[in-house]
Parts: sequence; structure tokens; C-alpha cells
Amino acid sequence: MKKINQLLKEYNHKNFIKAKKLNFLGMQGYNIYNITAPFKINKISYIFGRVEPSNFKGFVPSKILLFKKKKNSNFWVRDEKFKELNLEDPFYTKINNLFVMGGVEVKKNNQNLKYRIIFYRGKNIYHLKKFAKGPFGMKDIRLIQLNSKEIGVFTRPEGKKAGRGKIGFTIIKSLNEINPHTLSNAEIITGQFFDMEIGGVNKALILKNNKIGVLGHIAQKDKQGNSYYPIVFCFDPYTKEKSDLKIILRRKDIPKGIAKNSKLCNVIFPGGIIRENKGIAKLYVGASDAESYEIIIKDPFLIYEKN
Repeated sequence: MKKINQLLKEYNHKNFIKAKKLNFLGMQGYNIYNITAPFKINKISYIFGRVEPSNFKGFVPSKILLFKKKKNSNFWVRDEKFKELNLEDPFYTKINNLFVMGGVEVKKNNQNLKYRIIFYRGKNIYHLKKFAKGPFGMKDIRLIQLNSKEIGVFTRPEGKKAGRGKIGFTIIKSLNEINPHTLSNAEIITGQFFDMEIGGVNKALILKNNKIGVLGHIAQKDKQGNSYYPIVFCFDPYTKEKSDLKIILRRKDIPKGIAKNSKLCNVIFPGGIIRENKGIAKLYVGASDAESYEIIIKDPFLIYEKN
């Protein structure tokens, strides 16, 4: 197990190729960040994003909106057909031909914030129904359909053995098994994060060797405030074997931009990744809790498929 500083020393800048900021038309006065990777419907690209009013002081109300790529351009525009969700940090996957998505619900009680994951499912993005909730105090719950048709579930408990937040994993047979009890009892994957660090899963992919390629993040509080880095590792859902963590991007690799506040300047939050041909991948991230980027890097999962 290695601390963040050790992982940064092992980071290979040569794997970084190019960064492009995503532009959203008609969204003046708002920040869009912590996006998902794009997905296509009838040859049109769509993306979910976390949206907040700019320069908002105090507790910021967030929404998840859907955007579609404008034809023959590099701009994204809001899809008004999708009903906004009062959630943060969107994610999605496909389970048994259903579109499953969700985000973080945040509730303010006096000066305290409570949060949990809310799940939706449906045959398409316009007909989603709420079907499950995670336990309070748990973010970064992610699902993946295994080749056995079972469902792998990554969790992120906090407190006690989980410290500030570590990754757990369990396997379920059906989406109907998702509930606070099942999620709270997922087994923690040991030997990944120190107690003062935070770890979580953002996206999971099935690799050619039937193992899971995990895109996640590692975070800590330091002199810069909150520092978040995208990570990857390989995980066997049945033997629970795992590879070492690897940082795949730093905030200073991409252009300087605005930040939600001075304590979030060094935050990169990965929302998804698309593996391309010729050994490259497109990584989609939120930067400094204010902007969105598409990052072209060398495919970080190829090495796991060689074993």
C-alpha cells in the first residue's frame, strides 16, 4: 500500500496526450462539472453533468442535467426533454438492458450535511423511475454487470474500519437487492488507502480477461486544501485479487481555469472513460469543482489485459 505522495512519484506524465475543455451553450451563470462519459443514442452524443450557479455563497444547490452535442460542433446544449434531478455527481451504466443512473442527494440539517446515493432505472433516459437508495454517509456506489449476469457493486463506507472513505465490494443477483443494508455490509477491499485518505470508484469496466478495470479517485487534505487524483486498478470480483493503485492524471497537467473556491483548486474528479483504438482512451473529468474536460491519455487498462 502506497501513500498519495508515493503514487505521484510513480506517475508517468508521458501517458498524458491532450486536454480539451468542454463548452456548454446557453449556460451562462452556471458551472458544469463532474460529468459522465458521453453515450450515444441514434448517433447523437449525450452527457450528464453536475450544474451549479456560479459565484454562489454558502450551501450550493446542485442539479443533474442532460446535454447533447450540437451537430458539427464542439458545443453541448441542454436537452430539455430530460427532467432535471436535484442530485450531484451523476453516473450511469447498463444492467439487463436497462439504463441505470443516479447521483448524490444532499440534505442540509441546520449546519450539517447528510448525503446518500439515489438510483433510477428505465428503458431509456427519458423514462427513468427511482428504485433504490443507499445509506446516508455513503457516496460513490457503482454497479457493473458481470459476464455471469450477476451485478458487481462497489461501495464507499465511512467511519470505523473505513476511515474517511474506502472501497467496498459485493455481488448481488438483482437490482432489487440494492438497499442500505446490503450496501453497508459489502466487504471492504483492504490494502488500498490510509485512514486519512479517501478512495472511491467512479466507473467500472469489464476487461478482456473478465476482470474489472476500475476508474476511481484518491483524495486527501493537504496544504493546497482538498487534493483529488484519478486512479485505476484491476480487480477480480471472485478471488478479490487487486492490482496496485495508479494515478493517471494531475490537475497541473491540464489548463488553468476557475475554481469553486481556493480549497478546491487541486481537484480532479473522474466521471467516466471511453477506451478507443490504438491504445488510447478518453477520460472525462470535473476540474476544481467548476469546469469539465475531455482528456486523451494512453489506455491505462491495457497493461491489465496482458496478464
